[in-house]
Amino acid sequence: LPQTVIKLTDEIFRKGEKEKNTPQMLKAYMCRRDNQDMLTPDSFYVNLQGLEQWAKLEQNAVSRAVLNSLVANIYADYVVGNRWELRQRTSLDLEGNALPKDIRGWSGNLFMQQVMKYTDEALKDSVELLNTSSRSYVPFVILGDASEYYHHDMYHLLASRSIEALQRVEELSNRITNDGTVNPVKQDIIAIYGNMIPAYKATGLKEGYVLTALNYLEWRWNADRNIRPLQAKGELPVLTEDTYLKALNTLKSKYASEPICAEVYLAEARYTIGKQQQLNALQLCDGAIRLYPGYRRINALKNLREEILAPYLNVNASDLAF
Repeated sequence: LPQTVIKLTDEIFRKGEKEKNTPQMLKAYMCRRDNQDMLTPDSFYVNLQGLEQWAKLEQNAVSRAVLNSLVANIYADYVVGNRWELRQRTSLDLEGNALPKDIRGWSGNLFMQQVMKYTDEALKDSVELLNTSSRSYVPFVILGDASEYYHHDMYHLLASRSIEALQRVEELSNRITNDGTVNPVKQDIIAIYGNMIPAYKATGLKEGYVLTALNYLEWRWNADRNIRPLQAKGELPVLTEDTYLKALNTLKSKYASEPICAEVYLAEARYTIGKQQQLNALQLCDGAIRLYPGYRRINALKNLREEILAPYLNVNASDLAF
């Protein structure tokens, strides 16, 4: 019952505040917010302002980063849920003025700017996030299997959330910058990956480095087919689509002794299937299964192998109306 949940989460929040237990406060606040939104949809705007104010006042750098990440994703979710309406509005130029108080009248570019602002704030203290385990934010944070490859650090968690939030408003950015100017959202995503990749390389976290590099390469390939190399500093030069495969092979040869390299084989096998090169994909699957039989996700390659070998029939018929 929503009203009962709101009452109980209020009590949990106050108890967590008294005990300085931020994870419990965060979980209670977000649970209360969801139930309040069900009862009174207008409370969404009040709760959002409350989170923004909490982020401003929060003294702990990691907790502040978490709050900024929450705000960024709420704005991004609002864009997804109101995409059609936002498309009808013309962009507003603030010219140094404050944001309009009622976000229901905002144009798409204002939401885009807010998402960019709060994702930037969320990752500002990256060193602190790298050195903080997400275990310290349980039960608000739920530990996933994949985060073991990043030693459950908060940096990977918040950086991934920032990329997801930016991707949700990327369409808005494409519309706003269709005059040939640089897409600022895309540049922010590149910058996040450009910080993550050398950070995990510097710390010697091979699994984290390989997985982040794979995510970056896949995103760049899907985004505009312009694959950029992995560099620690400076602007990332644009390469052609064909270098996606070259980049995968570079990762594969460099980390051949690591079980995580099976993920590179998987990415390359999927790529070759897309190029209608099923025989090459089958050889990649067989090679990874032979080299890394104990890898925890080796079944993903075995399943892909079965999909390649499975017989199928594809039938097309003309549309008929009786």
